[in-house]
Amino acid sequence: MNRGRSSDQSTKVKIERVAEPDPWSLSRTMQIIIQDDTYRDMINWDSLPKSFLPPNFKLEDSGLSESKAFILMVEPDDCIAAVKAYIQEEKEIPFKKQKLLNKDGGVLRDSQTLLSAEIKQGSTLILRYAPITQISVKMLTGRTIWLMVEGDDTVADVKAVIQEKEGIRFHKQRLLYDGRILEDDKLLVHCGIQYDSILDLLLSLCGC
Repeated sequence: MNRGRSSDQSTKVKIERVAEPDPWSLSRTMQIIIQDDTYRDMINWDSLPKSFLPPNFKLEDSGLSESKAFILMVEPDDCIAAVKAYIQEEKEIPFKKQKLLNKDGGVLRDSQTLLSAEIKQGSTLILRYAPITQISVKMLTGRTIWLMVEGDDTVADVKAVIQEKEGIRFHKQRLLYDGRILEDDKLLVHCGIQYDSILDLLLSLCGC
């Protein structure tokens, strides 16, 4: 055989059609869009009781007067916590003060992956400030758990977190503050709850 020379003898090659690969498998990196709406929270800042927040808590002034967008390079198996870390690196917004929402306004949890949240190439996430504070819940056993809550959280939101962390069913929980039973639809700030407030958890025997 003469190497490197063309041959007059034709060779038939059978070409088989194969299924197109998953585009994510070609490159693990993708672009998503972060819509920075933190200015909205700066506008509403004065409406949040200062006693609700930890001492010396301050929202960094983003200097925005309207929505702005920027592109972030991520991977499908990145979790939301990782995305917040990227934003902190890019925009210097502290991790714990970020709240990310999907296009429908649903809050994304830190443990979710982009894939599980159905975030794909070109998807848009909405960035908001999350003024958070710490409260504690005293259990019947005498044990105390600490929770991080936001300014727009309701009593029902707290019950949902307790169910997730402690396995106590939502409808069996009764939360009290200063001896008052708290209604599920009430905002924590409207219940007078502030930084380091202690809630008492009772159980409803009827489960209703």
